Amino acid sequence: MQKIFCVAALILCSISGFTQDFSFGKITKEDLNFNRNTIDSNANAVVLREYGNASIIIDPAKGGLMLEFYYHIKTKIFTKEGFSKADFTIPLYTSGNSKEVISSIKGVTYNLNGEKIAEYDLDKSKIFNEKSTKSVALTKLTLPNIQEGSIIELRYTINSPFLYNFRTWKFQDDIPKVYSEFVSKIPEICIYNQNMRGSLSISRHTKENYNTDMRSEIGEVHGSKTTYGMENIPAFINEDYMTSADNWRSSLSFELASYRIPMGANYNYTRTWEDVEKQLFTDEDFGGQIKKKGLFKAILPSVIADKKTELEKAKAIHSYINKQIKWDKSNGLFTDKGIKDALEKRSGNVADINLALIAALNAADINANPLILSTRANGYPNITNPVLSDFNYVVAQVNIDSTVYYLDATESIIPFGSLPLRCINYQGRLFPKGGGSQWVELKAKEKSTVYYDFTGKIDDKGKLKGNLQIRRLGFDAYNKRKEIKEYNSMDEYLEKVEENNSKINYLKSDITHVDSTEYFLLETFDIEIDNFCSTHQNDFLFNPLFIGKTSKNPFNLEQRNYPIDIGSTVEEVLNMEVELPEGYQLKEKPKNVIMSLPNKDARYFYTSKLEDNKLHINVATQINKPFFLPEEYFDLKEFFSRIIQSQKLEITVSKI
Repeated sequence: MQKIFCVAALILCSISGFTQDFSFGKITKEDLNFNRNTIDSNANAVVLREYGNASIIIDPAKGGLMLEFYYHIKTKIFTKEGFSKADFTIPLYTSGNSKEVISSIKGVTYNLNGEKIAEYDLDKSKIFNEKSTKSVALTKLTLPNIQEGSIIELRYTINSPFLYNFRTWKFQDDIPKVYSEFVSKIPEICIYNQNMRGSLSISRHTKENYNTDMRSEIGEVHGSKTTYGMENIPAFINEDYMTSADNWRSSLSFELASYRIPMGANYNYTRTWEDVEKQLFTDEDFGGQIKKKGLFKAILPSVIADKKTELEKAKAIHSYINKQIKWDKSNGLFTDKGIKDALEKRSGNVADINLALIAALNAADINANPLILSTRANGYPNITNPVLSDFNYVVAQVNIDSTVYYLDATESIIPFGSLPLRCINYQGRLFPKGGGSQWVELKAKEKSTVYYDFTGKIDDKGKLKGNLQIRRLGFDAYNKRKEIKEYNSMDEYLEKVEENNSKINYLKSDITHVDSTEYFLLETFDIEIDNFCSTHQNDFLFNPLFIGKTSKNPFNLEQRNYPIDIGSTVEEVLNMEVELPEGYQLKEKPKNVIMSLPNKDARYFYTSKLEDNKLHINVATQINKPFFLPEEYFDLKEFFSRIIQSQKLEITVSKI
C-alpha cells in the first residue's frame, strides 16, 4: 500500500542524534538529510538505527518461561549495490515439538519524491517460509520499491521456547551503522555467560534492576535490564585469507549457564566434556551409527582382500566409502539418513559418510575415533565451555604404526590422511575409545605448492615457443583437481584453459594424476605465443612472466583488525630457460631481487643469469607460516606490493 505525505508536515522533534526515540514510521529530518560522508563515503547503504530487545517472560499460552526477541532496523540505501539490504532472511529453530514463532512483521519503504514522501508497506503475501534443515526454517522477505535514496524500515518479534538460544547481537556488519543498541532483560533465576567479540568497544552501557510478577508459575522475581550501545560502527570488510567473519565482527553472545526455580531445583546448563561425550555416543544419529559395524562384515573381505598392512587396508576402506556414498554438500555433526540408508541410496551428508568410515574401519579391527570440528565458514568453537552446537563436521582419526591420520571421505580429491581447507579451523575435539576427549590442533598435512617449469626459445620474429610443466601439491592441487572435476570431460576443461589464456596457442596438452591424489598433479603443455616480444627500433622487449605472475595484492585494507589465516604454508616457484633469438644479445641483465619478512616468515627472490645465450630466470615466493597477526598485516601487504612491482620488469635484447 502506498501513502503520500508532505515533508513540511512532519513534526520534527528535537532529538539528540540517533540514540533517543525510535518509534516505527517516524521519519526524521536527520534520516532524510543523512550524508554518508559522515561515516563512510564509499558505503552502498548505512544503518541509521538498529534496536534489539531480548526478554525472558512467561509464555502466556503454555506457562513456563520463554524468550521474546524484538528487532527493529532503519537503513538508508545510497546505490544500486545496496539494494540487497532490502532482502531479509530470518532463521527460526525447531526441536521436536517445540519451535520458534515469528510475528508482528511490519516493513516499509520510504522514497522522497520532490517535497513529498511516498510510503510503501510490505505486502504480507510476499513473506515466504521455507525449510533449510530439519532444525531450521527460514522466513524470507524483500521490502518493495527500492531505489537509490530509499529509507527502509523493518520490525518483527520472535517468541522462542529455547532459553539457550539467546540471540547473538551483531553490532558490526558489512555496511556501517550510525547506532546499534541491544537490551537484555534477564530475571535472576537465569544465569548467562556473556562473550564480547571483535575490536570495537561498547559506547553506552547501563544496567538497572527490575521486579516482575511471573504469575503463579514462579511468582515475583528480580532481574537486570542491561543496555549495550555502539555508535559510528565501521563496516566489517571481508578480505582474502580469513576464517568466518563471525570470529572477528564485534558482537555480543549469551550462553545459558543455569536456571533455578524459586524454592525448587537448580538446572545447570554448563556442561563438561564428559557430558558431551555421553550425549554423542548415546545419540542414535552419532554413536548409534558408529556401532553399526555389522553393515560392513560381508563386504570388507573383498575390499581389503589383497591388502597386507593395516595402512593399505585403511586406504582401501577410505576409498570404498568415498565411492559408495556421494557427498550431498551438507555438513553436519549428526547423520541425516543414517549410514544404512546412505549406503543404499549412495548419498549422504558429512556425518553419514565419515561415521560410516569409522564404523567400517572398526569392523576391520582398525581403531578409528571421531573428531568433531567447526568449519572455517562456521566460526571457532567455544574452547572454555563445551557448546555442541558450535560444531558442524566430523572426521575420522586413526593411529597406524605410531602415525596419526585424520580422514575425510567426502571427496575423492582429498588425499588419504589430509583434511580439506574448510576443516583447518583452529582446533577439533577428539573422542578416543575409553573416554578422555581432548583438543587437537587442526593443521594442513603438507605445504600448498605449485612449480612452473618452462623451457623455450624466442625466434627472430619475437615469437616464444616451448614446453611448460606445472606441478601442484597440497591445497593448490586440491583446488585444481576440484576445478577439473567441474567439467564434463578433460577436453572441455582444456578448451576452457585455452579460452582463458587467449594469447597462448596450446599445441599439445596433457594432465596426469587427476585421480591419483598420492602424487602431484602434473599439467604439461607445448605452447607458442605470437608477438611475445614488442619491438622498439632494433630491440625486443618482453616480460618473461607469462605464467605464475602475481598481478593483484590480496591485501588492500588500510588496517586489518583480524588475523591472516592462510591455512597452510605456501610455496610458488617459477623456473624458466629461454633461448634468445640468434643475432641478439641481452642488453641488460635484470637486477636480482631478494626480500624477507622478519624471522623469514615470508621470502621472495627473483634472480636471473645468462649462459650460452640462454636466459635463466628463477622466481620463488614462500609463505613459511600459515597464520599472521593483525600487527603483521602491513609488512605482509608491503611484501606483496614489492613482489608486484618486481614482476613488472621488462627485459630488453638488442640485435648484434
